[in-house]
Amino acid sequence: MGVVVRSDDGLVLVGRRYAEPGAPLALPGGKPEAGETIEQCAVRELAEETGLVLDVAGASTFTCVLMDGDEESWAVAGVEASVGAGAAHVKPRELEPDKFGAFVWIDPATPPEGLFAATRALLERLPT
Repeated sequence: MGVVVRSDDGLVLVGRRYAEPGAPLALPGGKPEAGETIEQCAVRELAEETGLVLDVAGASTFTCVLMDGDEESWAVAGVEASVGAGAAHVKPRELEPDKFGAFVWIDPATPPEGLFAATRALLERLPT
């Protein structure tokens, strides 16, 4: 599950996934725990990874993408949420610096090189 956090001017928060080869830029996210909805997972993962707190009522799933790997396939859900006015000035904290950090706000219409494949797939399906 990837969390698309949008600022009021349409920018999206990404960070470097240090555990992946090449430390690609990726959306905050992770896997649901037992009994969690996808939206609850999004709120929890965002708080764990960035310190940003969202209301689960403001999060909504917008797509699910099937990703193919060398040995397996997996589904990645995209959850969209907003942190409100001035979000591009909100400073996420590196709470898991060995796993995820170096946060930046990007324009999803012109994504940079070096995006994690699942992040690119979710951004391509992001509603405008």
